[in-house]
Amino acid sequence: MRAEINTIRIGLNLPLFIAAMIAIGTGTLVGMMGIWGAAAWGRPVPEWEKVGHAHSSWWAVLIMIAAMVLPSLSIKPWAKKLIIAGTYLGPTLWVGVLATYYEIGGPAIWRIEAPAAPGTYYDLPLIGLIAAFLEFLGFVALGIVGLSAAGVRLPLISAESPPPKSKYELISDIEVPKRIFLIPTLAIALGVIVGFGINAVFKVTHRPISPAALVQLHDHTALIAVSSLIVLMTMSVLGVSERVQQIGYRLMQVAVPLTIAGLFAFNFLGVHSVLWVAPAGIYYALLLAMIPAALGRFTRKGSGGERGVQGLHVPAFRWGIAVIFAGLALLIATGAAIALIWDTNPNLTVTYKQPEGSPYPGPYPVTYTGTAPVRGTPRGLENAHLSPGSWYHVAAVWMITLMIFGPSLLGARLGLLILFAATIPLAPTFNVIGRYFAWLGIPNGIGALWFAGHPLKGFNLIALFAIAVIAVYLIAKGKKQT
Repeated sequence: MRAEINTIRIGLNLPLFIAAMIAIGTGTLVGMMGIWGAAAWGRPVPEWEKVGHAHSSWWAVLIMIAAMVLPSLSIKPWAKKLIIAGTYLGPTLWVGVLATYYEIGGPAIWRIEAPAAPGTYYDLPLIGLIAAFLEFLGFVALGIVGLSAAGVRLPLISAESPPPKSKYELISDIEVPKRIFLIPTLAIALGVIVGFGINAVFKVTHRPISPAALVQLHDHTALIAVSSLIVLMTMSVLGVSERVQQIGYRLMQVAVPLTIAGLFAFNFLGVHSVLWVAPAGIYYALLLAMIPAALGRFTRKGSGGERGVQGLHVPAFRWGIAVIFAGLALLIATGAAIALIWDTNPNLTVTYKQPEGSPYPGPYPVTYTGTAPVRGTPRGLENAHLSPGSWYHVAAVWMITLMIFGPSLLGARLGLLILFAATIPLAPTFNVIGRYFAWLGIPNGIGALWFAGHPLKGFNLIALFAIAVIAVYLIAKGKKQT
């Protein structure tokens, strides 16, 4: 009984998983539009493509995590339906409305002249407000999932026990501790709220973000929290010993709050960046522990389900997960180097715009018109830290989903499962190779991303989306048992 109170069983809500595929598909398509458009026609990547690509992709990671815990949540059926609806309506439609806002504009609800700068205006655009509402809808839906998974009882929403399992849901015997969800959920919420604040203040007033490192308070807070949660969930899936899981939880418990505190001090007290990078190093230790854990170290002794997921496909997936976290270890170390060498001041504003006629990755222009992590950072290193790091997190959630539910979704198709175990980690790895080759100045080095990374990720995304849709269709027709 105590285990049931303190843990939650991993499941898979297929409609929510499809929503995640749509969100990641939207983010990937928008990102490819930006990078291929710049390569083919030399056009600067529009602001909405950069923001829409990043946000939609990371929302998709959270939706995939939500898909794995929603079947076991003790929430009322109507709330469950609204959560699914919110994830469909939120991130994906938000990208479309965001594009409309940047490309077309639209009427303002109010508009006043800025007192300190005659001829300039503060305004609240109608389409921008709609976009913010849609993203907020997805935020609320996923926030309910995170708090419920942590065992928090929510008024009007929580139920005494999980509702009857939908026919579109799968349930496994893998259990994860509820406690691992609370700190990441609160940290992600803080990061999102900071993002809403940045958007509200600086878009309405048309001023550069100041201090510029508010962007890092927004994204690094959420991303480190999401990454920590993925590591702890993966440890449970792999059957890592209780002692190691406990140590991992303690590392997260210390690293996430201290990193947030360091980012606040960096932004508002002007302290050196080492104050937030050092506690982030505690999170890095948690990340490094996943590499030997993926290869079978730290596995608790026992038989059957006591040792995590079992099956002929598991060894291939373990190697794939090891590759994913080894890649993340490289990229996050790169991010730490950027923070300690270049990004030591919170007030440095730069631009993401590629100077016309400059070779990839190119220097930043002399005049800084926008906001990004730091002036002087080599673009290749910055891009390597950001893009493949996001891809690897998507890959990690895909891998643990398929480890658990791949046999149920694909039946005896072991070869297809092994194919996914190879191609899912390979896509972000080719992204890494392309980014570092570009940084090193190797001619056409970025081609590893364009001609290998993009096709592999596209194949995985389309194939997983098709598998989930076919599974839902077969269940609806009564031809498949869940």
